[in-house]
Amino acid sequence: MHRILLSVFLWLFCICGIPKVQGQGSITFAGGTIQSDSLSVSFSAGEVVSGTFSNSSIQLTTGFSNGGDNVFVSNERLADDIPSTFRLKQNYPNPFNPSTNIAYDLPEKADVRLEVFNIIGAKVATLVQKQKPAGSHVARFDAASLASGMYLYRLTADGNLISTKKMLLIK
Repeated sequence: MHRILLSVFLWLFCICGIPKVQGQGSITFAGGTIQSDSLSVSFSAGEVVSGTFSNSSIQLTTGFSNGGDNVFVSNERLADDIPSTFRLKQNYPNPFNPSTNIAYDLPEKADVRLEVFNIIGAKVATLVQKQKPAGSHVARFDAASLASGMYLYRLTADGNLISTKKMLLIK
C-alpha cells in the first residue's frame, strides 16, 4: 500500500513540477528545507511552519505546490477582514416573525451595547452588553413574547451612539 501511495505522490510531484527555491536550498518529498547564509529551516509533511522572512532572496516552497492552489490557514485576522468603520446593518429578515439577525461591524475592540426598544421608547431587550473584538458580528433577536409592531434597535460602542434602525415584527 505504501508503494502505491508513494508512486501516486511521485507522479503528482512530477506533474506539478519541481519546486524552486531561491538561494541555496532543496525541497524534499512532502516536506522541505530552505537554507541561506544565515537561515536554515527544515519541515516534514503536516508540520506547521511559521515565521517572517524579510530577506528578499529567500523563498520558502513546500512540496506539491503548483503555485495556484495553495490554501493558507491561520488563526490571525487579515487586515482586510477588519471593517474600517463602526456600522450597524439593517436586520434580516425584515419584516420578521418571530426572530431576526442584527449585524454590526467594529473596526477596533470596543465595549458594545445593542438594545431593542418599542415604538414609544421603552427598552424591551438588551442583546449585547460586553466588550467585543474588532470584526463583523451578528446578534439574534427573538421576539416571540412581543406584540406585532415597529421596533427600534440601537448600537453604542464605548459609550458613543453608532446608529439606530427600525425593524418590523409581524405575527
